[in-house]
Amino acid sequence: MAFLYITCGSPLFDKILVGGPDQRRLTKYLLVDRQYDILERPVSNDSFTVPVSINLAIQQIIDFDGKNEVIVISGWLVLMWNDYNLMWDPKEFGNIQTIRLPSAQIWTPDILLYNSADEKFDSTMKVNAVVQHNGDILYVPPGIFKSECSFNIAAFPFDTQYCTLKFGSWTYDDTGINLTAESNKGQLDAYMKSAEWDLEDFSAVNNATKYDCCPTLYPFVLFTLKIRRRSLYYFTNIVLPCFLISCMTILGFLLAPDSGEKLTLQITILLSVVMFSLLMCEIMPPSSAAVPIITKYFMCIMVMSTISVIASVLVISVHFRTSKNHKMPIWANKYICHYLAWLLLMKRPRHDLSWKAIRRRWGPLKQESNTINNSTSNHRYKSPSAPLLSNVFESLPNNVIDVNRQSFQLIEDPNKERSESPIKYSSTSNSNKIPRSYRQQDLSREVHLFDTEMIRSELRVIISHLAILTHHTHHEEKLDNESQDWKFMAMVIDRLCLIFFTLSMALFTTLTLLSTPNFYKLQ
Repeated sequence: MAFLYITCGSPLFDKILVGGPDQRRLTKYLLVDRQYDILERPVSNDSFTVPVSINLAIQQIIDFDGKNEVIVISGWLVLMWNDYNLMWDPKEFGNIQTIRLPSAQIWTPDILLYNSADEKFDSTMKVNAVVQHNGDILYVPPGIFKSECSFNIAAFPFDTQYCTLKFGSWTYDDTGINLTAESNKGQLDAYMKSAEWDLEDFSAVNNATKYDCCPTLYPFVLFTLKIRRRSLYYFTNIVLPCFLISCMTILGFLLAPDSGEKLTLQITILLSVVMFSLLMCEIMPPSSAAVPIITKYFMCIMVMSTISVIASVLVISVHFRTSKNHKMPIWANKYICHYLAWLLLMKRPRHDLSWKAIRRRWGPLKQESNTINNSTSNHRYKSPSAPLLSNVFESLPNNVIDVNRQSFQLIEDPNKERSESPIKYSSTSNSNKIPRSYRQQDLSREVHLFDTEMIRSELRVIISHLAILTHHTHHEEKLDNESQDWKFMAMVIDRLCLIFFTLSMALFTTLTLLSTPNFYKLQ
């Protein structure tokens, strides 16, 4: 059994592999006898180019720091080239086909990650190179590759990112090294799936560029990773709670203004949405290249919450208005309390809000309003009419007073009383000619008439008081009806805001989610 041992050696190489006799002899032959120089480019003619093929194998996506725009992956490079100085005949060395030599003891291309974000820049580990008897060399250095990757923030958190890793020779141009990709796809044999990212594509492209320092072309291979974010975490922990909280804005319009918590609920919802927006700002990078779709969504929710607060203030202000301090405009009563209420399918007790009733009431609006105003001004300070007094009198109980119907008619028609007064006077003037018995009857009749007049005067006072009470009752009912009109207007505005915010929330949420390309790929 052959053993591999490393020790110090000649100035040409610091370390010599020592194993079995054939391997030890082969190592000496390649590195000492043939005077191998690690600084010598492995070509038989300096005008020749060393063909080097490269590939990248990814093991795991460790992290994608969107805020710092850096991606960190673990894997290894696969470099292959031919070194004619490391060729031998297997028959002369115990049929040895391959040998492992330290990469520090042979020539290796200076392939580096151009867009490295690592502090050491070159993060690969120096390992042994596998050398074939025909001079073919396989060099697979592992490493943690930390590369710059611009963050496309527009579709966050349903985003797809494209990260590139640019590998090329640091000092050799195309005349020294011809660097090409082994395949148009990277190696994914040992890839381990990430919990946050899905690797959808891994491609390789050959390219070359000129730099300002040098006129020659420098070849490089560009590896592109297409990764898609698994947005289930963000959807369940940020998007969904924000949507549910914003839906509470709709419930706020179902809350009665008398409860006293209507405005408090809307302000609390607004502050909750602002809190979620601050959490998103800590995750996303401070980029002005584009506005993320989730930021647009949160901005819309905040604007709607702000409008809901303003609408709640308006509803509460209208709800607590009375006719003592505010007069409802005719247009508001017409278009809000009737037409808009009909359009929103609202019902009101003791009010007909059908289309025919509204058109019948508000068709000749100008004439009717003038008639109402005139009738109101005529009857506001007018004393009750005679039929009203008659009805009030008839409503009095019979055991309170017993007055002749004919005597009460004198109140209704005072001219009649004046017409009868000459007759009474003439009868009084002739009273001296009437006997004493008749005179006593006339005296009792006059006393009865005097009592009747007293009763009439008292009835007039009572009826005037009843008229005042009736007028006051009607006035209070009118004020109450106008207050109820203000409250109904607040209900109509509440219903309008409820429908508007419901449709806006559903429409905007649907458009936001459907416009996201990876919404159906949450996992």
